[in-house]
This record gives sequence, C-alpha cells and structure tokens, in this order.
Amino acid sequence: MIIRIFANQLVHTLQQQTYPAYLLVGQDPLLIEESKYQLFQFGKQQGATQKQEIVIDSNTDWATLFIDLQTFGLFSQQQIFLFTLPDNINAQLQQQLQQLVSLLHSDIIAIFQIAKLTSTIEKQAWFKTLEQIKTLQINCQTPTLEQLPQWIQQRAKMMELSIDNEAVELLAYNYENNLAALKQTLQLMQLLYPQQKITLINAGQCIEQSAVFTPFQWIDAILQGKKYRCVRILEQLQNEGDVQPVVLLRILQKELLLLLRLGSDDKIKIENTQQMLNSQLLRQKFDQYKIWKNRRPLYSAAIQRLNYHRLYDAIQHLAAIEKAIKQQGDENSWQALQQLTVKLAA
Repeated sequence: MIIRIFANQLVHTLQQQTYPAYLLVGQDPLLIEESKYQLFQFGKQQGATQKQEIVIDSNTDWATLFIDLQTFGLFSQQQIFLFTLPDNINAQLQQQLQQLVSLLHSDIIAIFQIAKLTSTIEKQAWFKTLEQIKTLQINCQTPTLEQLPQWIQQRAKMMELSIDNEAVELLAYNYENNLAALKQTLQLMQLLYPQQKITLINAGQCIEQSAVFTPFQWIDAILQGKKYRCVRILEQLQNEGDVQPVVLLRILQKELLLLLRLGSDDKIKIENTQQMLNSQLLRQKFDQYKIWKNRRPLYSAAIQRLNYHRLYDAIQHLAAIEKAIKQQGDENSWQALQQLTVKLAA
C-alpha cells in the first residue's frame, strides 16, 4: 500500500517507521530540496555510506544500475539511491522500472522523485509493485492559497515563532507560490522577534526588509493609490527579471475584475460608467468572495477612489498591452504597464 503524507510530516514519520521506498511527488523547489535533505540525513543515520542520484530516461545505463543494486546487497552496505523520473514513462521504461523495483532490498534506501503522479502511472506494473512493498509518498506540491496559512503556522511553530492570524494572512498573500522567499522572511522574523508575538505591523516590516518586492506588493500599492511606490516596485520587478510582464497583466486583471464584482450591485443596472463603485454592500461582498480581513481596507480604499469608467478603461488597456506583447514582444510592455499603474493609482 501507499502511505501518503505532506512534506512537513516527513521528519516525524521517519522517527516512527522506515519504509522500503520513498516517493517524492510534486515540484515545489523548497519542499523537494528539504524532503531530499531529510531523507539523506535519515539514510546517514541508518548507516548509508554512499549516495547515487540517477536521472531515469532513454540514456540510463540500466545494466550498470542493476549490477550496482545487486552488488550492494551482497556486501550489506547501506546506500541511498535517488531516481528522478520523467513525466511520461513509456513502455520500455516501465519494464526497466519494474525490474529496478524488484531488486530493491533492505540495504538500499530508494527514493523516487516525480513531478506529477497521474492515474495512468498509478496503473503501471512498477508502481503497483511499489504499492505492494509499502511505499511512503511525500506530497511536495506547493500549498494552495487556502492551505498556505496553515503551512505558515506549522512552519512558525517548528521555528518557535508566534504569529497572529492577520500577520499570517499577509505573509500568505505576499508569498503565494514562493515558499523559498517565505522561508527567508520567517528566518528574518526569528532573528528580529525571537521572543514576542509577531503582529501585522511586524510582518509588514519584515516583508519590506526582505528587499525583494513581489507582484502582490505592487497590487497593494495600486489599491492604496500610492503611485510612486507602484512605480518603484514595478522598476525593481523589471530589474530582477524573475517576473514577465504577461504574468503581471494576469495578476492585475484578476484584481480589477474582483474590484468590479465587489463594487457592483447585482440588482442594479449601471447607467453611467462615470459613477463611483458601490461601497454599500462591501461587507456582504467581502464575505461572499472570502476576502481576508487584513485586505479589506485595501479594496475599500480602491472602491472609494475608482469609478466604473476607470476600471473598464484599465481592462481595455490591459488587453491592448497583451495584444502588443503577442505581436511585437515585450520590448515596450514595461513602460505601458507603468503608465497603466500610474493611471490606476492616481
């Protein structure tokens, strides 16, 4: 059978029991690296003296690999094998993997790593054999936005940090899909606030001190109407080169559409686009769209500042920028984004 756990449960699980094989599923860089490190350390504690990392593909030297697996069994030396599997496992690889799994024994700590586990793979013979020998499967997928607050609380507890709920929400918002940067910020908190409860203000200061702006801080500045801050963040994002303009377009589009939903009364037809957004039903709308409490003032400020015309115009501007990127590349897209940012934040 397959025993399934999350990556943050691995250390505790290894303390309770050993398994014939371990399967890392997912592609979050931090969770993958931490899980591999924990398994390697566990292997050393079990007496493993050597480690081999093997990429399974059409160039794999199967004959040598099978000899290695059998040789270590003869000499009773513990060894760690890490097998990185491809996304698509063809019939030939399936046969070789089936033989590989059949050669596993107690002197081998076998770790398999795959980005995504599909129903097709789960039906393959080699995987069925992994099920039979009782494999531990570790989920290394990036937590969803809904799962992230709990992940942060668990990580904070492990680091002996006390963080209030509003601060957790702020961290989750700023570091969605970026656990590595989130870990660095938590380490900064550990340094600055070792024996006190971390508040929303503390968290905000740590995010600023991390010196790496995120697209979400850019969005916050737009919502707050801080145009100079918007431009500064956008310039840093451009200089860092980690985020493409089209990604920022998607994030901004999502926020603008959310503002329209929050500021519209579904029962009233909009006659004049120059009229301001409706702020009368905000509390109900916030609950409907599950807006975190610490973000509600940002949306309230934007709704009180913007009208339908400016939002519709911005959405059309977004579409024009995206069209230009597809036709001409993103050479002028940063400048166009900056112009749009200033218009929205004014």
